[in-house]
Amino acid sequence: VSLDTPPPEAHVSSVNNDYNMFSSFQPPPPPKDLAPFCVGILTVSDRAFQNKYSTGDLSGPSVREAMSTNYCSTATPHSSLWNVKKESIVPDEMDAIQNILQAWSGKMNADGNTGTDICDLILTTGGTGFAPRDITPEATLSILDRECIGLMSWVSGVCSSIQPLAALSRGTAGICGNTIIVNLPGNPRGVGETMKVVFPLLLHALSDVQKTKKQIPLTDGRLEKLDD
Repeated sequence: VSLDTPPPEAHVSSVNNDYNMFSSFQPPPPPKDLAPFCVGILTVSDRAFQNKYSTGDLSGPSVREAMSTNYCSTATPHSSLWNVKKESIVPDEMDAIQNILQAWSGKMNADGNTGTDICDLILTTGGTGFAPRDITPEATLSILDRECIGLMSWVSGVCSSIQPLAALSRGTAGICGNTIIVNLPGNPRGVGETMKVVFPLLLHALSDVQKTKKQIPLTDGRLEKLDD
């Protein structure tokens, strides 16, 4: 079973199945200074875009559920800490993926429009496998300012110790402007397994970016912290 292809009969609740398999995984405690942040969820799938699933898109909702599950596991009041600001479904097309990622991160897209609804975190789902049209990682890399190579490599290692097929997900992660972008697999269960590992780390990454946004560059290249 591929972690990138959601079976039509799958249900979003499958995200929570077998979380006990990660009982040996000890996530870091959440950062104490994390401020509320906005999230964008982008489903990349030809079939979902064409509404060919009898159940509708399951990947995007699975990301929402995985976020709530992992926030609850950290005893954080997620309802006040984050909100899903943008959601969309696009086909497996380079331009379509790039345009959304750039718009949601506040950069100009191919249509010449600057994003007005900037997200702090963008989670994509789908298009990370080996099929010819699985190009989400390539589209993401093309717009990133900085890639975080180690993050998804480590996540893949942890997940593949439970499910070997997790190693076949080619998802990447990085920063575009002040927005963190992470590629998740398309299978709802794969989303849950990946988020169980990556989300606690993303909270710390978001905290670091928030701190950077409170600094201004000095003429000599150093950073001066602004008052809260």
